[in-house]
Amino acid sequence: MSGQVFKSQQEVEQNRKNRKVILGIFGIPALVFILSTGLYLLVSSKAVDMGTVNNGELLVPPLQFAELPLMNIDGETFDYSKPEPKWAFVVLGGQRCEGSCERMLYIARQSIIALAKKMNRVRLIYVTNNGIDDALKERFDTEYKGVDVVSLQDVELQQLFTPVDIDPFKVNTFYVVDPRGWLMMHYQAENTEQDTLNTLGKAVVRDMKRLIK
Repeated sequence: MSGQVFKSQQEVEQNRKNRKVILGIFGIPALVFILSTGLYLLVSSKAVDMGTVNNGELLVPPLQFAELPLMNIDGETFDYSKPEPKWAFVVLGGQRCEGSCERMLYIARQSIIALAKKMNRVRLIYVTNNGIDDALKERFDTEYKGVDVVSLQDVELQQLFTPVDIDPFKVNTFYVVDPRGWLMMHYQAENTEQDTLNTLGKAVVRDMKRLIK
């Protein structure tokens, strides 16, 4: 009889330990997710200052850019993680890139150059819905060497941006994608005057120097 009681107590104790293990397996990740999401929302709303305030506008939630059906201009699948994971500035445009589009390309490129030793950690991606014309291709080959030209249908971009209720094609805008492929921030210039772009460029560089480790 005493042996059965002892065995029963052992079973109760083992069951208690098993429950703790299960709670640890499922509860800790859930708690971390809840806390990190809450902190992200507080920082993005500027309710909490982490000492690294972004000049760009954070997207809540961030959007998975890398999983879109991206194609290069040769019609091959574009793998965002190759040749290696990097941060990216993404500019949206058409077959031609004029006016606001051209100015956003310019400020994105200049911001990368201004990162100096960290410039190789950021790439420039131009997203178009129908390829690029010969004049723009020539400009890319001479003025924007290394730019990745990616084709993506407008409807795919619009669906991507649905959770944040933002028009992806708003003027004077370019986007930041992190090394894991998450589109997480965007910058919008009030206008395309040179002084405005210079000020924006300095803000972009400050942000990226904080983000790139």
